Amino acid sequence: MSIKNILVTGASGYIGGSIVAEILGHKHDIFDAVRIHAAVRSPEQAESLSKLDVNVVQFDLSDQAAVARYILLNDIDCIINNATSIDTNVVSNLILALGKQKDTTGKENFYIHTTGLSAFDQNTNWPFGEVKDTDHVYDLERKSADTYIVRKVDTFVVERLKSTGIRGFLIFPPTLHGRGTGAWNQLSPQIPALVKAAMRYKKVYKFFENRDATLAHVSDVAKFFGQLLEAIIQGKSLPNGENGHYFLVSHVVPWWKIMDRLAEKLHARGLITTASSEIWPSDEMAADSVGVPVKFAHSMWNAR
Repeated sequence: MSIKNILVTGASGYIGGSIVAEILGHKHDIFDAVRIHAAVRSPEQAESLSKLDVNVVQFDLSDQAAVARYILLNDIDCIINNATSIDTNVVSNLILALGKQKDTTGKENFYIHTTGLSAFDQNTNWPFGEVKDTDHVYDLERKSADTYIVRKVDTFVVERLKSTGIRGFLIFPPTLHGRGTGAWNQLSPQIPALVKAAMRYKKVYKFFENRDATLAHVSDVAKFFGQLLEAIIQGKSLPNGENGHYFLVSHVVPWWKIMDRLAEKLHARGLITTASSEIWPSDEMAADSVGVPVKFAHSMWNAR
């Protein structure tokens, strides 16, 4: 099976940039016939990727006509969407355009959607407890789609894939750590935000409930995407669509252990006043410190 042109959205981001680097790292073997199209938002991001062996494109993914025009003119047969997991309009534009391309060429096309394990966290009103990617994830998400935007979009993706006949995969990374390998953003949003908050208050705060953090290194996640693309190119039969949910967890560590270690290291460098962590005085303070709405603070920094 042949993939010739891959559009990577969010290509300047932490995950997207690392995926681009992973593909380029194997450009002379398994991906020798593949052309990467890297979608970014700003001129600065475009400039940072311009030195790579990729076709950089800057356009608004919410512009249906622009998306369709680019995908059709450039014979895009695979999309890796890292741009958003909370916008059905963008997702719809990408999948519908890929469907038009499939109808035009008669070839099988592929859509890979990066979402997140917060969809299955009690902080986001997930009602079904622990779930594995071998369970009927689509049915469970569909039943609780109205209570969390990520589940709503995940469900929407599967339904759009059905209606267009596109083979699709939903990838669920956990909290990521490690330095990315992309050309622009190489830092996870989680840990740097905690460091900035600690330096602001001169102490490390943690949430009252000591929950386990599901983790993976960003390089392992990028390698998974590379292996998935390789399997597609080799024509392997892979669970997709309603059954194409992939959880990328490599290890589990209690959040309090993470925060205590962070406090020790920052204190040793003289950046905070105490070597131990304390409980956030309020959820509102926590959310303000990391720059997200209250409803997302727990799901990003205290999720299972």
